[in-house]
Amino acid sequence: MYFLHQIHLPSGSDSQFPFSLKALNELHVMTFDKPITIFVGENGSGKSTLLKALAIKLNLPAIGSTDLESDETLDGIKSYGEQIITKWTNKAYRGFFFRAEDYFGFVKRLRTMDTEMQGEIVDFEKRLSGTGLKLAVGSILGQKEALLRKYGNLTEVSHGEGFLKILEGRLQPEGIYLIDEPEAALSPQRQLALFALIKNLAENQGCQFIIATHSPILMTLPNSNLFEFADQIQKVSYEETEHFTLLKNFMNNPDAFLRHL
Repeated sequence: MYFLHQIHLPSGSDSQFPFSLKALNELHVMTFDKPITIFVGENGSGKSTLLKALAIKLNLPAIGSTDLESDETLDGIKSYGEQIITKWTNKAYRGFFFRAEDYFGFVKRLRTMDTEMQGEIVDFEKRLSGTGLKLAVGSILGQKEALLRKYGNLTEVSHGEGFLKILEGRLQPEGIYLIDEPEAALSPQRQLALFALIKNLAENQGCQFIIATHSPILMTLPNSNLFEFADQIQKVSYEETEHFTLLKNFMNNPDAFLRHL
């Protein structure tokens, strides 16, 4: 099962962002006919911009230190995102937007929540006693335990381990998930772990994924469409992407590259 079927994008002056990105100025309609969609392209090509604009349009919760509405880094594309027209096969009622750079903001957010809950316990101990105190403190301790079960202690694991723990804790069946450059946090082995997680959720649990990535590993996800952002946005195979060709040629003959540096 996949949900978002098509998007119609607004038009505008190429002197204004994000219409100044040639790929977005040329794109008017994009169709999603597979459960996984991959955006690839050079830095600045518009793939992350479109992903963020789509997250705004879908009003998805963000995994990070703040929600999308309050995120000042998105001010330049909020109007663009709100003008996107969406067509659905089935309406998704769960999902999220997650950027690799938001990981540490989310860890900080969890620590702040833990500190606030601890403060509530101290306040309850000052104001309550007996059964009332026991019930109030028990409720807070239950919330703390639930967060620990869901994410573990993210301050005691590596960036990549924590990134995967968050995804494992938040991904649910029949949701739509927008993820921006997850490979920034992950080793090749961890990318394969994420590959397996996404593949299972898309094939067996009715999830839809739209992912912007530079990772040739993630580009090979089965049952996916791959859109390459350049002067235009074109559907390609992973073997046709510049990422794949460059990495393959480099690994086959690194000396040929190194002598020109």
